[in-house]
This record gives sequence, C-alpha cells and structure tokens, in this order.
Amino acid sequence: MKKDFNSRRPAGSKKHEPKVMSVVMEEFFQSNEPLAAAFRHRKAYPNTELGIDLKLLTREPGRMRVGTSLNGVLARDGKEHFTFREAAPERKSCKRYPLVYQGYCINVTRRDDGKLCPHFRLPHYTKYYTFKDFCREAAEELLLIDGLLEENMSE
Repeated sequence: MKKDFNSRRPAGSKKHEPKVMSVVMEEFFQSNEPLAAAFRHRKAYPNTELGIDLKLLTREPGRMRVGTSLNGVLARDGKEHFTFREAAPERKSCKRYPLVYQGYCINVTRRDDGKLCPHFRLPHYTKYYTFKDFCREAAEELLLIDGLLEENMSE
C-alpha cells in the first residue's frame, strides 16, 4: 500500500487515514454520545497536584487493587496534604411490621399474613430485678395479651 503524503490535504480526509488527536476529540465532543453530552453539560477541569501527601481512610486494610474505585470525599488538609475518606456503605432498609401491643416485657407485631408475633423486650437487670422476676412478669403479660387480643380478633 502506497501512502500519499500531500501536505495540502488535511489529515484524515480520506477513509482509513489516521487523524490528528485534537480532531478526533473535537468530533467526539460534538457528537451525541452520552459521555460527550455529559461533558458538555458539566465541564470537568483537570487538576494535577505534584509532590503531595495523600492519606486514604478506607473500610478495608491494605493497598487498593488496580482499577478499584471508591465512593467518598477528598479534602485538602494543608498546603501539600490531602485526605480521602471512603463513604459508609448504604444500609439496607429492614421491614418493620406494625406494632399491635407494646408492654413492659413483650411487644406484639402483626405480619403481612395476619399472624401475631411476640417479641421479648430487653430488660434492665438490677440486684432487685432479676431474670426470674422478668420471666414471671413476662408470663403474666402473655396471659393478659392472650385475653386482650382474643377480644380484638373476635370483633
């Protein structure tokens, strides 16, 4: 294949000829590609800091693997010192069932299928209030709940 080096014709004017990088970039940013549209919408300003100290505060020990990206905040602490803090992971929301009864020792919730589910509350033990006392009060409260919820269920 013979190359025709004609200095009057711009690079890339023929098919399959190399183009100058600035021309390629200009064509790309004028296109309707998602990245180009995002770049036009929100400009990014490249910033290079030479000879800085960077401290990474991450949730996992050791060095990051190549290609890993983290969510977090980069803060400038001093003239030549930056600190990156990794953001906390998003918490999964847990389903809360409606509370039917709230007592001193026991709470009762209603599940989606209509079943009632009792839960023991966390007692505060002292030398005057022991595990035995808690069990006795919980048993009395269960008997009371049984009578109350039977009346409500029949209505």
